[in-house]
Amino acid sequence: MRIRCRYLLAGAIAVGAVYVGTGAAPSIGGEAPASRSGSVEVDGGSLYYEESGKGPALVFIHGGFGDRRMWDDQFSTFARDHRVIRYDHRGYGKSSAPDSAYSPAADLIRLLDHLGVERASVVGNSMGATLALDFTLEHPERVDRLVIVASGPSGFEWPEKDRERMRAVFRAARDQGLSEGVERWLAHPMVAKTIADPDAGMRLRTMVEENRNLFLLEHWPVEAMDPPALSRLSEVRVPTLVVVGDADMASVQEAADAAARGIPGAKKAVIRGADHLPQMLEPDEFNHVLDTFLKDAAH
Repeated sequence: MRIRCRYLLAGAIAVGAVYVGTGAAPSIGGEAPASRSGSVEVDGGSLYYEESGKGPALVFIHGGFGDRRMWDDQFSTFARDHRVIRYDHRGYGKSSAPDSAYSPAADLIRLLDHLGVERASVVGNSMGATLALDFTLEHPERVDRLVIVASGPSGFEWPEKDRERMRAVFRAARDQGLSEGVERWLAHPMVAKTIADPDAGMRLRTMVEENRNLFLLEHWPVEAMDPPALSRLSEVRVPTLVVVGDADMASVQEAADAAARGIPGAKKAVIRGADHLPQMLEPDEFNHVLDTFLKDAAH
C-alpha cells in the first residue's frame, strides 16, 4: 500500500520565469496527420502506444486519473510539427497488468528503443510527471526538454491527510466494490473542476470507469532511484517547464513549486481555473503554453 499510494500521490497528489494563463490561445496550425498504434514487449508484459506526425520526438506520459487518452487534446495538435508518442502505463488502458514489481523508467527506455527514438521532449502529468523527472535524471542523454504537469519530484513529503484519502479510495474499492472506488476517485478534490465540466468530466469518467481494475493491482513500480529527485534537482540540465493549475490541491502546488525552485532555469506556468488535469480542462491555454515553451527552448 505504501508504494502504491506514494506512486499515485507523486503527482496525483530558482524560477527562470512565470507565465500566468489569461484566456483562450491561438490554435496550432496545419492538418493533423494520421496516427499509428502498436505494442512493445517489456519485462513481464507489454505496453500499448500510439504515435503520429514527423519531427522532433515528443512523448506524453499520463497520470493516475486515466490513460493515454488524457492527452487527446494534445496528440493530434502537436503531431503537426512533432513525432508525438503516447502510451499506457502497465495496468492502464490497453497495456498489460504487471505480474511483479517493475521499473517505469525501464519501460520507457524499451519503448523509445523500439521506436528508434534517441532523444525526446518528455511531458508528464501527475505520476507521469514524477516519472518524467526521474527519467531525466537517470537517462539525461535521452531527454531534450522536460515538462512537469501538476506534480513534483520523487521524495516530496506528501501530507498524511492526502495519503489517507488515497488509501481510503483503495479500501472502498476492495471492501465495497469497484464502482465505489470509481466514485470516490472521481470525487477527489484534485479533479473537482474537471469532473464538473460537461466535456472533460465525461471523458474523465469514461477513463476512470474503464481503468477501474487498477484498484485491484497487486504489483506497482519499484522506487529504485536513491537519492530521490528532490535532492537532485540541481542536476537537471535540460530546459524545463512546470505547469500547475491554480485550482489544484495546495500540496500539489507546493510540490510543483519545489520542482520549479530547484531545477536550474526552470519556467513555471500557472493555468487559471484549472485543477489537476489542465490539459483536459483548459486545453487551448495548455497547448499555447506548451507550444511556446517548445519553440522558445529550440532557439
